[in-house]
Amino acid sequence: MTRTHAALDLANQQAAAEFLAKERPDYVFMAAAKVGGTHANNVYRAEFLYQNLMIEANVVHAAWQAGVNRMLFLGSSCIYPRDCPQPNREDYLLTGPLEQTNEPYAIAKIAASNSARATTGKYGTQYVSAMPTNLYGPNDNYDLANSHVLPALIRKTHEAKLRGDRELVILGRASQWASSSMLTTWRMPASSWWKTASRKVSSTSAPART
Repeated sequence: MTRTHAALDLANQQAAAEFLAKERPDYVFMAAAKVGGTHANNVYRAEFLYQNLMIEANVVHAAWQAGVNRMLFLGSSCIYPRDCPQPNREDYLLTGPLEQTNEPYAIAKIAASNSARATTGKYGTQYVSAMPTNLYGPNDNYDLANSHVLPALIRKTHEAKLRGDRELVILGRASQWASSSMLTTWRMPASSWWKTASRKVSSTSAPART
């Protein structure tokens, strides 16, 4: 069973508690969140921290109160330190500073993961966390200001192709173009970007949920 945000505001403690008390599901797959790309995370820092903390705290606690024994909480790979070795390992968590642009969102996700683990430790539930990387595909958010990097790049290359642009300009560092320090301007033929993006889109079948 699912509900849209318009039908159920999980940031409202009473609404979350009443919903889970009434439905009493056997499993909860916790994917609800206020999400966005680098720009949105950096501009709406207070909103991202508050909304996600409220959603996660309400759902974890209400699920336990409703007798839900199993929950899968979906977090984010941004909970790991900005400069940790690659590929990430679980024991890198909390070993260094977070990426500054999405630090409030990451803190909320860390708190939720700890809440799930603490609830399991005290009450014997099976609340586990998974930290997927960002996906993209059908139903994703392609807004140039608020989406994640890959959807924004796909839209920029698509629109550049439609306009017949000869080159595509992307702001960012060549080594880490999703970072907040927009230092470098990339210029390359738009046709090359379009071919690359087309191959990536056709190779993924998992729809993103934002």
